[in-house]
Amino acid sequence: METMDRALLLEALSDKVLHQLPQSVWKELFLGADSEGIRFEERHLTLVYVDGDAPAGAPGSATERFYQELQRLNVRHNGRLDPYVNATALATFENPGAAVRMAMELHVAAGDVALRIGVVTGVCTLAYFRAQGRLWCTPLGKLPARAAEVTASASLGGIVISPETYDPNERRPRGHADASASDFEDSELDLSTLALATGPDLIDIRC
Repeated sequence: METMDRALLLEALSDKVLHQLPQSVWKELFLGADSEGIRFEERHLTLVYVDGDAPAGAPGSATERFYQELQRLNVRHNGRLDPYVNATALATFENPGAAVRMAMELHVAAGDVALRIGVVTGVCTLAYFRAQGRLWCTPLGKLPARAAEVTASASLGGIVISPETYDPNERRPRGHADASASDFEDSELDLSTLALATGPDLIDIRC
């Protein structure tokens, strides 16, 4: 990876961490010794982007149940979950089939939370970094933005799956995108726990 490419990726990661995670995480990562350990890797991945809205007057427990189902299904299907707020999530998968299954099961489990879900597949940059003594990874580049755009095109209560993810001729998800790649190495499953576990320092967590 060329120096200029790394500089741009570091800038993108800095902006993402600053806007999604506590300021203390940004300071630890970019002003401390851990900055030398940041690395980037291009992978062929599938992203599940979820945009949800609990109806007015719905009990807070409905959103809490949704979060619990989101966590459970993410672990069940071996995804990696980014920070989320107000029933919104971004999950990263090696296996397109696992991503589609997670999207469908999450849709069923959403309850009173109305969802729009988008599933896209393509080349994505994973940023690996250490914070609070653990290894985390998060997607960067154009694919997360495309996932958000695809999700916005879905009707409320609908799922839109990109043609790169789903084979219309076979009527099933395409095969494993990168069978030779390691499975996210030993990174933590859920980046949102890094946001939620650090107390009142949270700032504007968005997908």
